[in-house]
Amino acid sequence: MSDSSFDCVSCGACCFSRNPRYLSLLPWDAGRSLPADSLFSEQGQTFVKFECGHCVHLDLSNGKAACGVYEDRPEACRAFRAGSFECVKARRANGIMGERVRPVAA
Repeated sequence: MSDSSFDCVSCGACCFSRNPRYLSLLPWDAGRSLPADSLFSEQGQTFVKFECGHCVHLDLSNGKAACGVYEDRPEACRAFRAGSFECVKARRANGIMGERVRPVAA
């Protein structure tokens, strides 16, 4: 979608969650070059770490929400489409750049 209101680099709402098991890897993600220290396994399932309420691969510097592993991002991230039902739901739940999920800086 080309609508600028759904610019993923200025939003990132889908990359935020308080659930540490929010993003699980699928079998076909095995060939992706994801840093081993950004993943954890539990009961035979592998997950991407979520720290501070967002994906460890999310770079929030310079007022952007950029994926640090975009070319190797998991299948679940690839399937997520800007402006989709899931996108709008994430924006409502998390706010732009996770404003409703991130802890407020003192």
